Amino acid sequence: MNIRVNYPRKSDKVIFLFHKLDKANFNTGFYQVPAIEKITIEKPDELILWSRRNKCLNKKKCGLVFYEFDNLFDGCTGIYMTLKYGSSKEIARLISELKQFMFVVCPDYSVYGNFPNYKQIDALSRSREVGYILSTYGIPVVVNYRATYKWTYELALSGMKKHQIVAIGTLGALQDKESRRLLKDSVDALVQTIEPCVIIVYGKAPEYIFREALRKNIGIWQFDSMISKAFDRSRSDGNEG
Repeated sequence: MNIRVNYPRKSDKVIFLFHKLDKANFNTGFYQVPAIEKITIEKPDELILWSRRNKCLNKKKCGLVFYEFDNLFDGCTGIYMTLKYGSSKEIARLISELKQFMFVVCPDYSVYGNFPNYKQIDALSRSREVGYILSTYGIPVVVNYRATYKWTYELALSGMKKHQIVAIGTLGALQDKESRRLLKDSVDALVQTIEPCVIIVYGKAPEYIFREALRKNIGIWQFDSMISKAFDRSRSDGNEG
């Protein structure tokens, strides 16, 4: 009796991390972004940037985030490429390190309103791919929410569950009137669609931006950015003399 075995083509082994996403739920709408399951966590003591993770003294009390320049966590040795092309030893080392943290927020790849549409789609989907894969290793993962114009809402909200914990970085999103409007509108869309139980905010969390969330009694866990902390320290040091 001849049994035909369908071996994956060479390209299937690496294309969009297929071999690590084969059990993902892609039934999430038009964009088919892999879903990430809800987790339950307590409020961390602080949020630590990827580039400063080795300086964290109590990782079990801290969440790991990627709200910094892409070159610090992306590229040929970045988290995405390590998961995609890294050796078993390199991947094991990465996973072992990330498991030390309380949770990991999906990478925040840059998305600007003036990016071509395909680049925005790529950035948002890669973030979710990485998050899903980390979750398969038993790492608690929080979805990063990043949207620009209205057409990106469907993509940014894909794969999220009702009452899921969500993280948002506000750095660079409060610089001018247009940016603030886009952020507020995107937060309103998140609240109306997902009704997250908690929104973790890295950076400032102005009341007018999160008014709809506060009105619905959604928890806001706000953490100052490293830039803000450094500025406050320098200002304090200057006053002490």
